[in-house]
Amino acid sequence: LQRLLGTINWVCPLLDIDNTQLSPLFDMLKGKSSLNSPRRLTPEAQKALAQVELAIQSRQAYRQKENLEIMLMVINNVKQPLGLIAQWDEKQQNDPLILL
Repeated sequence: LQRLLGTINWVCPLLDIDNTQLSPLFDMLKGKSSLNSPRRLTPEAQKALAQVELAIQSRQAYRQKENLEIMLMVINNVKQPLGLIAQWDEKQQNDPLILL
């Protein structure tokens, strides 16, 4: 659960989801700290997961647009460095980030 929420939390900015929408999922971390302690998805947590799933399904990776510069972003996270290859298209007003 901790790992899943960590991954979801990392991609939230890309999915346009904030922590308030995910709070039912983070609430599941409260209580016993044992990794083996059972957890149950509340209806609110199920709704939050459904929002994440829908956001992931609606996002798309694109083909390279030849007239735009390609950017490599390196995120030096404490646990694991991450890389993102993208382009920025000002013409796409609602979402200018193009993930490659």
